[in-house]
Amino acid sequence: MGLLLRLLIRAAPLLFFMILARSAREMFRQFQGGGWTYNVPPPPGGQGQRRNPGYAGAKNPYEVLGCPPSSTNDEIKRKYRELLAKYHPDKFIGQNLDKEFVDLASRKFQEIQEAYDALRSRRGF
Repeated sequence: MGLLLRLLIRAAPLLFFMILARSAREMFRQFQGGGWTYNVPPPPGGQGQRRNPGYAGAKNPYEVLGCPPSSTNDEIKRKYRELLAKYHPDKFIGQNLDKEFVDLASRKFQEIQEAYDALRSRRGF
């Protein structure tokens, strides 16, 4: 009984940190989007729909960027930069516009970034 108690006392910190690490891992998995997918047609000869933790939107990334799926990587990059310049929140902050309008631009800006990241990870550029 004494040996068992000593082992339990020595193992308690290890067990505590194991439980803490597991709960932290689960918490961060939620923020990484564990399970969200995006609906993009698979590339020719592709494997179908893939997971992308960076894109939680339900919209098609090609639609968000305004490009057809047949666009080249350079066309996608050009459209991405064009939309960033158009919807960047810093552009609207100093213009005495409504807070709601700036928030809308920020959400659109975030959506554009997520769609671009989804396409970058899918296409590998």
